[in-house]
Amino acid sequence: MVMIMHPWNDPIVLRRSWCVFEVYVAVTMGARFEIALAQDQEATFLADMAEDGAFLQMLATIKSENSEATIAGDRDGIFALIRAETSFVAVDRLIFSTLSTWIKTTLEASIASAPTPAEKAARWLQLGLIYTRETKDAESERCCRHAVDLFTQSRGPDAPETLAAASHLAYAIAYQRKPRDEWEPAFTASLASLERQLGAADCRSLRSRADFAASLAWNGDFTASLDMSMTLLDLQRHSFGLGDWRTASTLSMIGINHFQLGARRVAARWLAKALPIQEAHFGKDHTSTTLTISFLAGAFMFLGELQRALPLAQHLVETSERTRGPDNSGTMVDKMNLAMVTLMAGHLHEATTQLEALEDALVSRSDLSHHHREVLKHLAVAYWAAGKYDVAASCYRRIFEATPDKESAWLLVGFLLDAPPTTAQRDESLARVRQYMMTSHDDAPESWPMSCTVCCQPVHGRLAKCDSCPKALFVFCASCLQRHPRRALKFCAHDHATTAYATMTPPRRFFFEADLVSLDVSFDEIDGIFCAYETYCDAHSVPRHERLPRSSVPILSRAWHPML
Repeated sequence: MVMIMHPWNDPIVLRRSWCVFEVYVAVTMGARFEIALAQDQEATFLADMAEDGAFLQMLATIKSENSEATIAGDRDGIFALIRAETSFVAVDRLIFSTLSTWIKTTLEASIASAPTPAEKAARWLQLGLIYTRETKDAESERCCRHAVDLFTQSRGPDAPETLAAASHLAYAIAYQRKPRDEWEPAFTASLASLERQLGAADCRSLRSRADFAASLAWNGDFTASLDMSMTLLDLQRHSFGLGDWRTASTLSMIGINHFQLGARRVAARWLAKALPIQEAHFGKDHTSTTLTISFLAGAFMFLGELQRALPLAQHLVETSERTRGPDNSGTMVDKMNLAMVTLMAGHLHEATTQLEALEDALVSRSDLSHHHREVLKHLAVAYWAAGKYDVAASCYRRIFEATPDKESAWLLVGFLLDAPPTTAQRDESLARVRQYMMTSHDDAPESWPMSCTVCCQPVHGRLAKCDSCPKALFVFCASCLQRHPRRALKFCAHDHATTAYATMTPPRRFFFEADLVSLDVSFDEIDGIFCAYETYCDAHSVPRHERLPRSSVPILSRAWHPML
């Protein structure tokens, strides 16, 4: 089967239900499915490829379920058959994958016939930008290197075209998380030269600055990225206005940086400003829009606005499955986020089903081992909330055994201390994890490897949890419970009148205190433990009111009792 693209960026065939039916037949029969340009479309296609984002904007318009037929009954019959035998997602996936391959193959094949080195360079750069948008950064680097070399030969090393291509190359290197000294100097030099030659408000200078800011954020320097993005916003609002899609991309980046720095409320305001502009320009399924939606959903989730987060998370999964495929790593992340929001919103059974499906899908994906760990963490919480202590214990043990570190150890201890004594392997697991914690080095034993749900800062000292909510899902620091009790209550899906908080002491201090109340050791041993406990508390600034007083230690107080 051959699909003729006319026009290439909005094919008429994909708006006709009978044509969609032919694609459906290709899907179900495993038939060969190819694409060709209409005779007058090649020049238009190559010209449009020079516009950054044209490829993704075209893909974002494809939705076979929106096709139409002259006779309504034909459309209904075709759609019923597709739903019964396969899915619109499968049909769209075939179109997406075939189109993506075809566009890249066509563009790369056109390079050889380009009449000048500069035109060859431009097409290499266009191809590199497509790979960038597909997050295939190694391929993007390959293409951008060709572009830089050809622009250098034809235009010179200081030409704006060469500098812009060098900036794109630096972006591709940065997004592979290669050492910073391999990409930051190139960004700095290219941006400085572009601004000196063309001015800071030139489109190429602005794009270089935007890519530099995004690269800093991708590599974890959110403060530097935020500073650069604020400068960029000031330039763009004067050049394009606040309602322009390019300005909206910067509004989104500012929101993302605030999110990553823990200022979720501020992040939500910036992201909410960007989203309607991006939806109007790109549509809801474009990657620029979905990136903003993803962080906005996360911000709502951390603010306790779960009913606002849930539909956004659902939209992301639907879009990812259709455009990227169900097994794509990005799709897996979107599914994880949806399961987390579903669990936080109190839909325990639905969230457990989603998490179990993810666990099955990730167990054999070594490339996604970090995601597998996150799924196991939340699956353990779901089982814990459902009272399935043995299964929850198994999840936490698997995490600890796969990667024994502070987080996995503290998660296991937190669960075991709450679990009934009858939980499978409870005492054995507790002894093992205690041995690990007491013998491993920890510079901050009073700081939890998890953040307060309200302030998003690491919890220091005693940690609080709501007794009625799923344990380990929402955790709070003492300061937030005192200063912002209403913010903490927003996360409770149950009757707020029943809310009561239980606190947990950091594990090392807990084990010290457990030893001090033991009656199976001598006075001298307990006295030595108490001295070590006091030294620990002094070293880590444990408040006096949180410490176990000497008078409450049974053996130490009994030794001085006048009746003994």
